[in-house]
Amino acid sequence: MALTLGAIWSVWALPSWAACTEECDRITRECHVMCPEGGGSGSLGKPGSPGSSSSSETRVCRFNGLKIACSNDYGNWTPSMNSWCQRAASQPPKSDPVWSGNSDGYIYECTRPTGELIPDPGQRYYRWLPDTEATPPDPEELAKEILASLKLDAPDMGMFPKGDSKEHMGLVGWHMWLWSEAPEDNQWGPVSASKSEAGITVTLTAEVDEVVWEMGDGGSVTCGKGKAWSSARTNGGQNVASPECGYVYEAMGRYTVTTTAHWDVEWSGGGESGTMSLDVTREAPMRVGEIQSVIVANR
Repeated sequence: MALTLGAIWSVWALPSWAACTEECDRITRECHVMCPEGGGSGSLGKPGSPGSSSSSETRVCRFNGLKIACSNDYGNWTPSMNSWCQRAASQPPKSDPVWSGNSDGYIYECTRPTGELIPDPGQRYYRWLPDTEATPPDPEELAKEILASLKLDAPDMGMFPKGDSKEHMGLVGWHMWLWSEAPEDNQWGPVSASKSEAGITVTLTAEVDEVVWEMGDGGSVTCGKGKAWSSARTNGGQNVASPECGYVYEAMGRYTVTTTAHWDVEWSGGGESGTMSLDVTREAPMRVGEIQSVIVANR
């Protein structure tokens, strides 16, 4: 029996919604289903503390717990449909039953995966999807919104000697102690948060992985949280090396010490998961002097 185009569209119409989104047109998701790099958000540090931030992320799409391509020639992966979907090149008239009486949105061509997780042209169907306002959000976009709301910051800089004045000046050849102080949860983590929208819940967890100290003289050191200096930890000694994070200047001068906290971020929800990285910096001045020895002749 021959089928008209209208009959074919009607046979494959499914009464449900889809999570197709994209940056330019959230229904098709063409801008965000691919694994992007860059973007993200973060805090620039506390007031009065110069700093900057940058981030990147990767995205993973899943089907029945297995990784699957987020995008291919058949469209973008839509978790709610368990298919790759793209807007049909030819839109049928609004009188076609595939529209289910709707006048907004578009008709989409969707393709289900085979057991090998590749597109199966034999399982292609068409359906109506609502407009942007009625379309559930992209899980990755929810994750970015959560990350921005956390306002992740860099930890405070602990240094001994502090080097911020003549009285607290660092010294050439002196074993400096370096450590990170995190009086607020958003300065080290772990920090977790969730957000739900239109039936999709995304959970995100972030924690500082390491801190890179750039000492201003060309040298750097990578550390964990480190330990704060105290006379008890040095048994009353002064020029004692830190057991976890330290540095020795070889020349006197005025430097700017910069720390970069590397945040690891993991998110999951809506049948998808991914990771992001966020770098947040902080800086402080450092004055380094030198002890001069004076030889006095015997008389």
